[in-house]
Amino acid sequence: MNQFDKNKIITLDIQDPKQIKAALIQYQTLLNTDQAFNNQEFDVEFTHSNSNEQRRLQPSDAGQNLGLLKSALDKGQEGGSHYYDHEITDTTETYISEVIVFAAALQYPEIKSTIVDTAKAIVAYTRRMNDTSEMWIDDMRVFGVEALYMLASTDLQYTYLLGQFFIPYWDDEHATQYESYLASLLTEHGWHPALIKAFIWCDNPTFRTGMFMDDPYSNAVTYQPLGEYLKENPDQYDSFKQMVIERFQAKPVLLCRIDTTEEDDEDFSHHHPVLWLYQSLFSHSDFYDEDEKLDTFMQQAFMASTLEDEAYDLEAHIRSQITDTLVEASENALKERAEYLAYLARDERQYELNFGTQVLKPLILAMPQGEQLWCYIENGEDRSALDALEEIELIPLAKAHAPEMSAQIEDHLCSFEYNNQGITEELNSILDLVRGDLLTDHFGEESTIEHENGLITTLTVTADSDKGRLEARRQQYLRVIDVFYHALGKRELRKYMMESLTEGDEDALLSRQDCYRRYSQLPAPETTPSDADNEPLEPALSRDVQSIFCSFTDNDEMLYSKHFKHVDKVLRTSRDLSRPTHWPEPHMGFMALASYQLHRDFNENLGDDVTEALFHYLNEHNVWEMAASHIVKEAFIQGAYYCPEDKGLNEADVARIKAYFMTDKPTESQESLLALLEPQLFRDDCCRRSHIYLNKYSEHQSGYKLFQDHDEDFQRFTLIAFWLRQLPLPLRAQADRLWQFIITLAPVRAARNILRAYSDDSWDIEFENILDDINIQEQLEKAGINQGILSAYEMDRQFHDTKRYQHWIDVYSEITSTETSMFGSIDRKKAEAMRDGLRYINEHTKIEFLHHASLKYPEIPLDLNHDFKRALNIMVQLNIQSWEQALAYELGKSCLFVGDGDKTPAKLRLPIIADEDTVHDQPCHMDGMSWMAITVVQKRRNEQGDDHHVILMADHEVPLEAYHESLPRGPLLIFAEDVDSQALLTRIAELQNTKARIEHIVMQTLEYLEGKTDFDSITSLYAAQLSGEYFSPNAEEYTMYGLNQFIWTMDQVRRDRFAKLLLNHNYRGFKAIERNYEKPWLHHQLSQGDIDFDIYLERIREYDNEATETGLRFLLKWLVELEINPAHITLFCIKHSDFEACCEFIHNHARGKHGNFKKTLAYLHAGRRAQLPEILSQASDAAILMEPLTKDRSRTVKEAVANYSPA
Repeated sequence: MNQFDKNKIITLDIQDPKQIKAALIQYQTLLNTDQAFNNQEFDVEFTHSNSNEQRRLQPSDAGQNLGLLKSALDKGQEGGSHYYDHEITDTTETYISEVIVFAAALQYPEIKSTIVDTAKAIVAYTRRMNDTSEMWIDDMRVFGVEALYMLASTDLQYTYLLGQFFIPYWDDEHATQYESYLASLLTEHGWHPALIKAFIWCDNPTFRTGMFMDDPYSNAVTYQPLGEYLKENPDQYDSFKQMVIERFQAKPVLLCRIDTTEEDDEDFSHHHPVLWLYQSLFSHSDFYDEDEKLDTFMQQAFMASTLEDEAYDLEAHIRSQITDTLVEASENALKERAEYLAYLARDERQYELNFGTQVLKPLILAMPQGEQLWCYIENGEDRSALDALEEIELIPLAKAHAPEMSAQIEDHLCSFEYNNQGITEELNSILDLVRGDLLTDHFGEESTIEHENGLITTLTVTADSDKGRLEARRQQYLRVIDVFYHALGKRELRKYMMESLTEGDEDALLSRQDCYRRYSQLPAPETTPSDADNEPLEPALSRDVQSIFCSFTDNDEMLYSKHFKHVDKVLRTSRDLSRPTHWPEPHMGFMALASYQLHRDFNENLGDDVTEALFHYLNEHNVWEMAASHIVKEAFIQGAYYCPEDKGLNEADVARIKAYFMTDKPTESQESLLALLEPQLFRDDCCRRSHIYLNKYSEHQSGYKLFQDHDEDFQRFTLIAFWLRQLPLPLRAQADRLWQFIITLAPVRAARNILRAYSDDSWDIEFENILDDINIQEQLEKAGINQGILSAYEMDRQFHDTKRYQHWIDVYSEITSTETSMFGSIDRKKAEAMRDGLRYINEHTKIEFLHHASLKYPEIPLDLNHDFKRALNIMVQLNIQSWEQALAYELGKSCLFVGDGDKTPAKLRLPIIADEDTVHDQPCHMDGMSWMAITVVQKRRNEQGDDHHVILMADHEVPLEAYHESLPRGPLLIFAEDVDSQALLTRIAELQNTKARIEHIVMQTLEYLEGKTDFDSITSLYAAQLSGEYFSPNAEEYTMYGLNQFIWTMDQVRRDRFAKLLLNHNYRGFKAIERNYEKPWLHHQLSQGDIDFDIYLERIREYDNEATETGLRFLLKWLVELEINPAHITLFCIKHSDFEACCEFIHNHARGKHGNFKKTLAYLHAGRRAQLPEILSQASDAAILMEPLTKDRSRTVKEAVANYSPA
């Protein structure tokens, strides 16, 4: 059976209209009962059947409507031509029977009403679901659209059904080009009333505008927009408005989506669907994050008013006529919300006594011999019903008999595995409620002990008389799993279920081998010998051994303490089980397993034939060649895919690298090897603006894909090298060579991979025994990792543990110690080593740590000049304008046009020529984008008085002949005739030196911070050279430092200057203080001695990304004192209007304080201005403060004023 073959087969004689009608009615029933789809996939096929033949439908079955059928199939993302040249057989993966049936049905007028009813059922289903993921026929097409198109093509009055079909929550990434259905009808019929109705009834704005434009990134149209048609035909406007009214009287607009995780019902009254409709009347590109453009668009003249006013007036009229809301959520969304709330209710009761078993019981009772099965679960005495139990389809059984358990199952199943196999995969989660009931100690009492050091310990004490009850319930839980194991067809329990039963010294219900015996269909004893007597391996033990192999060879699994304890518990209890003789094919996981056991043998003073076999296993399978090949795989190779022309290792280079790692005495030194290999290793960098690559971790620590957090990030080879270099064996030299290579490239990542292997946690590095931590740290230091790096990394790991973190601050404080004793000297050297080690950890943590250390111990010098300059350089790189934008800004009005050549104003569309001064022998493109060639022209007038453009500069790869017919389509600059062309070319050359521009901006900023450059000069420089609209002070990579950190490390004078510069440059400069709104207040308190550092640190962490009312008030006072643009502060306050201080600032600003309020209103877009009435309404003089807003040009603002004006 093919992947997308259908299960619900509707048979009919395709030549008989009566049978077609009956088939359509049957299809309607499936749609109306949500049975036409299975697992989000269309599951219906119509097949032909009469006395002579049974077969799948063919395109020719469309009869006289074959042309109509092809017209429908040819649209959409894949077209339909591939359907017509072959027979659709039982094995053909073609699913167009729905289209064929509709095409055939439309030949018979007598069944027209049935066709229309079926079309309505299709639309009703899509609107109930409102999600294209519930509409797919196969992996290329959605259902229904061709049928609706053919109906509309034959009877235009039903075009509105096609419009309704295109739901708001449409996947425009995968279900593409469906706009052509409505667009083709518009092209054929024009703005016929039926097409206008389809526009009005379509709730997806992309499909509405898609009727007359096919490029969402431009304003170009393929047909006259409806708004233009109505302006040319104003007599049709009243009819249009009446159709809109009738639409809302019939049905609300479907919302794109709602938050299904929100417990409270949403207030739909703030939605404006008529406004959305009017926004689609004219062509426009996406307004995403461009509110000013949307404002301008809505203020365009339309009829006797503006587009916005007309929309609001009509919506107000509709609201006066209709009592219901104008929008609604889909049934599917409401269902999801109800299911989510039910999930929360169940989760709340997860640990409630008897709740889980009550949820489960109806499902068990519905099984064959359910009463006996329940008795077995309760007391375990009679298992005959269990032994007789065969596989049952649990999903339909639960739906029919156990609704709460059914919902619990549904919560955890994946749609692509909606069956018993899926339940097996997710059984651990599905049984959460049962486990919470049966494995929770409901009978113990909590006892709290307060120790002398202030530590409080809470214990649960269970009486001896209740311990038996707890054990009985643990056994009941296992018997629940027994029942599921049988009901699911004795499928083996999956990883997480197995771990929940077998892990934990006290919590384990079974040993792993007992678990395999109970919940696996173990094979007969293996014939593979396990010892000298050729005795077969016991099946459960064999399965346990295999699970070890799987863990070590699974590249997606990090190895940690649990895995090695498992090896110790299973393999190392028998020397024969440790033997590698029968291990599967060579793999780095087996190499790690062999290395671990050799290391253990050495530490346990073991040396026998098994030890020798492990050693030979590593040599025979070329462990070092495997490691070298793994390294080379993560490097550029000449001729390989995506290898840049100036990069790549050749065959000789690869041979040199492998020889270095494999031979006993390589000819290469580590220095020469690194010089050859390191530049070719794939980087794990932070990439911004498509061409800026930055070290993700620190200036001194590059990121390598070789060690990236993907798969096992070279952990197994790191462990191999770490263990084998400690052994007195011949391969020790190669192991140490590999180890030195790893710790030279990435010492912190090497330490992390080793520490993880000994950690008691699967991800975080945690040790139950502190001595284990100390021991492995000492081993790493002996292995060559600098003590300072290890200390810095340990601090980094413990950064969020306040007590441990403060310990490292105290350790670092010794850096200023003048103690001359032996211990004092040791402590100082440890702190100095840590200072050097900080260069290799995440630089974000480094800056935080150094800052905190200087705050707690002011005597510690905070020298961050180098790092700050680098962060400033990065900021400028991220924000610097491309040279053509900077040039256009400098020339002002003398630059007549800058932008895409296609958008050149008509008056500047002049003939273009080159002359003898045209520069065409060098690159001329946007900074960092060689594919974006720029043309620079100058407007001139010839002797005959004709205007034309002369090319001053063009990219050397663009032939000048390309300009003969028209202006270029790419980036274009046009300058006025009075500009000195030679001076212009000179300035272009200067601006194209991006590195020099960056250095200049950085140096000017540093001089400004030192008071050597005035504020007006630096702001002018920033305005000319740096982006405003998309300004970002940081790379926004959590491991990297940014200006949002350094601003708080400055003294007050420099901090004030820097904040004034960034926050005035553009509102986005506020990112420099984002998430730190409480910091100015806390810094002030700390500097005044009102709080100590411990309280400061506690509150900084408590209020991360939050603030108190006092903190916000202090922040705003600071911003006002700095003379930050009041418009920027107002926008900030609007976004944080839940704070009284922010509302008070806006009130005072509206009263005339802090500058001109009207200028602020002009700065804010309509959406933000519309938020002001609610804020101003809280003031005692609200009516006066709102007065300027009553004259606002935006209807959105006026409506908000009307809603919040005092009575």
